[in-house]
Amino acid sequence: MNTTLLMLDAAATGKVIEFSSWTFADRVSEALSVSLLGLGTTFAVLALLWGVLEIFRFFFYDLPNKRKNGKKTESAPVKPAPAPAPVAAPVVSRAADSDEEIVAAITAAVSLVLDKPATSFRVVSFRRTGTR
Repeated sequence: MNTTLLMLDAAATGKVIEFSSWTFADRVSEALSVSLLGLGTTFAVLALLWGVLEIFRFFFYDLPNKRKNGKKTESAPVKPAPAPAPVAAPVVSRAADSDEEIVAAITAAVSLVLDKPATSFRVVSFRRTGTR
């Protein structure tokens, strides 16, 4: 198969380039030059986009923030409030638990799991299963 290509610079002179007569080194050289041209174009466009984004950042972010900061009145820095002291939980003995507290805890847990208000159901009875 005889493959020919008419190159742009050769179009003016009327030369026809035949790839079948190219050596391996010629083909590799042409492939590398096309690859470098493509990569160079891609990175040039990416650099151009990056520059445009930087210009947008300058005009739409940096300048408005400088104007806001310039108009602000300088005030003393606000000190953070001190952290509250930890409150010790009351120690409840097992004997002090009453059935009403257990029913309230069960009701709250079921209400949380079902995502319904506690008034939409009623705990009628419960039974202890362990000695824990």
